[in-house]
Amino acid sequence: MALVQSDENDFNALREAQRMVDSCQDFADHLIVAEFLPHCHGVAYINIRTLEQVIYCVQLSSVGYRIVSYNFDDVADEVANCDTVYASAHQLLSGISPLYGEKYGFGREPLRKRKE
Repeated sequence: MALVQSDENDFNALREAQRMVDSCQDFADHLIVAEFLPHCHGVAYINIRTLEQVIYCVQLSSVGYRIVSYNFDDVADEVANCDTVYASAHQLLSGISPLYGEKYGFGREPLRKRKE
């Protein structure tokens, strides 16, 4: 489930976030589109509790998935500047959940480091 779009205008973050939640439900303990953060065409947020019971709020944009908090429905200043961006849901999950990586055998490589 990569984020490659034929045209950046085709990208709908909320739609893609819901697709990720629907297709990856079995790969996490809790996975839901964030209910209390504002979504727009270009940005959506996903709440994840990994198989290890670690909580994340992840921002999804056309660039990829990026951790923005260690609480549900939150963007934390100290975390929002995280420069690790994952190209796909599977790369994100394997990067934050060792049990996911062991159980499903996906790699742990981030897409890139965000440029300043």
